[in-house]
Amino acid sequence: MCELFGFSSKNKTHLQPYLREFFRHSVRHPNGWGLATFENGKANVRTEMISAEKSRILPGILQSLPDSSLLMAHIRRATIGGVKPENCHPFVRNDDSGRTWTLMHNGTIFSGSELLPYISRQVGDTDSERILLYLTDSVNRKIADNNAPLSDTERIAIVEGAVRELSYRNKLNLLIYDGDRLYVHVNMRDTLFVRQDKESAMFSTTPLEPSGWEPLPLNSLMVYEQGKAIYQGENHHNEYLDVMGRITLDYTL
Repeated sequence: MCELFGFSSKNKTHLQPYLREFFRHSVRHPNGWGLATFENGKANVRTEMISAEKSRILPGILQSLPDSSLLMAHIRRATIGGVKPENCHPFVRNDDSGRTWTLMHNGTIFSGSELLPYISRQVGDTDSERILLYLTDSVNRKIADNNAPLSDTERIAIVEGAVRELSYRNKLNLLIYDGDRLYVHVNMRDTLFVRQDKESAMFSTTPLEPSGWEPLPLNSLMVYEQGKAIYQGENHHNEYLDVMGRITLDYTL
């Protein structure tokens, strides 16, 4: 699978030590890395389709990385989709109101037809990119209905509806940023953790320190703004269980 790292805070914070520890895990996730920083809601994404441990450019990027209040990082172990640049996370797409959405995924879509229409539209060939296309299409339909940009409440409702639909029989660990808020979702036990303090929230697939990390609420969309949890959705009960030997998909890619 993959590993996710995210950070949301009221204040800009020095994150290099955490990122260096996170990227060390790429020995088990060697098929690409990605890093997204943000300015005025817009994403600056840098990726490579090699292991972060072997990257010649990542050490310099981390060395010069400014303190951040919002950041996302990803290391990939390919399941669906080849090892190529366009399959590296994070994925970025603008909705019809001009809002930038950034998405990272740890998991696999085994079941359901919701994402099939996007196979012919995507740039790469991952199920993760298709999730973002599905989400932004849902946003754009609501924008068209309103004839106006969406409210905070409407965006949360659309993301929550998407994770409820797509999580059935699928592993759907997600970090999504809409330019204002960070959405976090996990539906497999002990596969996404948070370190929360008064001013910040840090997220990682595996804890980056011996203590201070707690599992995120399972099967519930969490929404964070400036390091604070501002919303917790209802439990959709679509917990993903990793069944040994599950090697076939329920639809043809």
